[in-house]
Amino acid sequence: VHRAATAAEVLPELVLAVIEGESRFDRFAISRAGAQGLMQLMPFWKGEIGRPDDNLTDNATNLAYGCRILQFYLQREGGALHAALAAYNGSSGSRRYSNKVKSAYRSHWRREPLDWRR
Repeated sequence: VHRAATAAEVLPELVLAVIEGESRFDRFAISRAGAQGLMQLMPFWKGEIGRPDDNLTDNATNLAYGCRILQFYLQREGGALHAALAAYNGSSGSRRYSNKVKSAYRSHWRREPLDWRR
């Protein structure tokens, strides 16, 4: 987690909170929508930022993709955590998912404060 998060310039503890919210650390998790792995990535991302034969349940691959995707949404949303996390999860306009990640971050992973006000 640290390697992929650092490479993407994303806080590793935030990534851990996302993983907790997405898959509960089950690298073989597959959602009803088809999202795969620790960070619950949709297979279409392979065509966007990877290769068609990439294995999204491989931890290193999943983390590299997921951290880059999270970085993209954080940059696009100007660092607004709720909006970026909702975009990551595909639930824009709702704070349900981002509140879940926020709770995990504050309960288990917090090392430094994050601005959740936006």
